[in-house]
Amino acid sequence: MSHIGILVIVILYLVFLLVVGFWYSKASSAGSSEYFLGGRKMGPWVLSMSEKASESSGFMTVGLPGEGYSTGMSSVWNAVSSVFSIFNWFFFAKRIRRLSEILKSITIPDLLSARFQDHTHVMRMVSIVIMTIFQTVYVCAQFVAFGVLFEVVLGVSFSIGVIVGGIITIIYTMLGGFFAVALTDFIQGLLMAFALFILPILAIIEIGGFNRMGTLLGESMGTEFLQPFFGESLLTLAGLIAIISYLFIGFGFNGSPHILVRYMALRNTRDVKRIALIGIIWMMIAYYGASFIGMSGAVLFPNLENPEHIFPTMTVELLPWWLAGIILAGALSAMMSSIDSMLLIASSTIAEDLWNKVLHKGELDEGRTILISRIATAVIGGFGIIIALNPLDSVFWLAVFAWAGLATCFGPPIILSLFWKGVTKWGAISGMIVGPVVTVLWYFFPPVDIYEGGPAFIAALVVIVVVSLFTQPPKGEEFDRMWDEYTEKSELGRLAPLPSDLESVKTLQKSDVSTKTEKEIVTQLLNSRMRTASPYVNK
Repeated sequence: MSHIGILVIVILYLVFLLVVGFWYSKASSAGSSEYFLGGRKMGPWVLSMSEKASESSGFMTVGLPGEGYSTGMSSVWNAVSSVFSIFNWFFFAKRIRRLSEILKSITIPDLLSARFQDHTHVMRMVSIVIMTIFQTVYVCAQFVAFGVLFEVVLGVSFSIGVIVGGIITIIYTMLGGFFAVALTDFIQGLLMAFALFILPILAIIEIGGFNRMGTLLGESMGTEFLQPFFGESLLTLAGLIAIISYLFIGFGFNGSPHILVRYMALRNTRDVKRIALIGIIWMMIAYYGASFIGMSGAVLFPNLENPEHIFPTMTVELLPWWLAGIILAGALSAMMSSIDSMLLIASSTIAEDLWNKVLHKGELDEGRTILISRIATAVIGGFGIIIALNPLDSVFWLAVFAWAGLATCFGPPIILSLFWKGVTKWGAISGMIVGPVVTVLWYFFPPVDIYEGGPAFIAALVVIVVVSLFTQPPKGEEFDRMWDEYTEKSELGRLAPLPSDLESVKTLQKSDVSTKTEKEIVTQLLNSRMRTASPYVNK
């Protein structure tokens, strides 16, 4: 009964995702902005959960618990990478949203090409190649995680799990676009938080508490398993290098397209602080929960052949079937949330940047662009499924490798372009090529045992700066006008409001305060960050 019950819950969840895709298919077909960015109408809760779910992926429910099972307390250091996510929201998100609105860009390559006035489309072509390669690898990693969960929990073959999970995700992404992706990611983010919060608590209770778990781990795995610095009680050079590697993984938040597009999809720049706060709480639950799942699992199930099976194994063995079904849905959510975002970003780049802007000079109608994107989603997803049936590495390392390739291509040029007017087109293009190349070379031939994303990111930054110093930056009246608008300050010394910001203020002003309590009015004002010395004026 238990396996049948779990299977029923999982099937119902997958059917629900398909319904969401069909439900939003009409809204997403209204135009390119709606399909690729949800019309920039997403609220802070949906956008925050969507970002967290999409960036975490099978890494959080398969990869990181496996690391905790294998390496112990040191796996918690994975959480240090998350500081870059919060850093991004405070320092980059507003500027990326601002620049994308001014340039009317709906994809990352479109944003870069417009910012650097690249009429040759070289930047778009580099972006398309890098996105297609590394995002296919990332999607492949999530399909592998699908297979693992279906195999361990439901007794279904690995191949069937990969194919079924992959097809479902491809279909609802094709139909619903960003609307469907954001809404399902919101639900998936909540399910993931629930799963990563409740499972380690139940496991530790089953063991007999933290102290009992520590004693048993010390006896079975050795005291080094509980040492915080990778088997040492004090920080060593090797431990420092490992921590730096985890920090380098955080660079991915600065350049992963499926993260950056969330900044572009902001309803307005006023939602940023609330989104960041929601994200901090979610990440603390997720990272520590995943690590403790692995460590508690090493006590309860000490002889697993594959450490990455620990999450589904604990789910089935410790929970009643109905709760196991919900938790499994949360695990599937982790993978689907990354797959749908990756597929949408890759397909939007092919449709909007290659098919529309390069091949049809921007004259392709929006309906045809959306159709091309849906076809590209199916093709890229199909390749991911084929590769996943014969994976080259673990979910953990496939994911972080692809994460590095994407981050080192897009992170450095975008960061520099937000703050330095003198960055040149050829400097940016050089960095976009050097970053992924160094990533691949360092991955296969590492001169130092450190995560490849860090050296590649730094190399890309250096190359962009050096090349920019010897080449001509964008110029002309149109560029100067764009830069002046982008950097314009209000009377309070902050960046001047954009039309989307003014719209949110007008909406507040039009609201009927006569039916609201004093507390509701004050709360609404605080949430909107209004000040008596507001720089906004009615027109």
